[in-house]
Amino acid sequence: MRDPSEIFPEYFLIRVNEFNDYARTPLEEWMDYLKNGIINDDTKTPGLSEAKEKLQYLMMTDSERIAYERHIDTIRIQSDVLGNAKAEGLEEGRAEGWAEGRAEGLEKGRAEGIAEGELQKQREIARNLKKLGIDTAIIAQSTGLSVDEINNLSFS
Repeated sequence: MRDPSEIFPEYFLIRVNEFNDYARTPLEEWMDYLKNGIINDDTKTPGLSEAKEKLQYLMMTDSERIAYERHIDTIRIQSDVLGNAKAEGLEEGRAEGWAEGRAEGLEKGRAEGIAEGELQKQREIARNLKKLGIDTAIIAQSTGLSVDEINNLSFS
């Protein structure tokens, strides 16, 4: 068997006229609104700011409401346009950055490859000259390699 409190709702009676004119708690601010129809601009009570906005909207004349709705639509459209422009700009910037980065990377890779190839060629020439018995100082002068580097070359 169920408890009566599970079946029957609980009711609270709040006597609005007995509240002070100065609201201290959120409940008192709501009671002040219900009693006097006034919502303070600086209210921090949950829901009262939204209620105030809704009341202002409902108290508008038909022509004011139409003008307000047009204004809100204009703001939404502008926001969408700006959002789309930002997204397109980011996408375009990323594509340009990727293309520039790729081109720059290729250029840098080519330069590094050429430099590495030249160094390998200098070492190969130095090895060949060393095999022929040419003086290390002359090999260094001819290839641009250091004497230590030439002495460390292996003959593989």
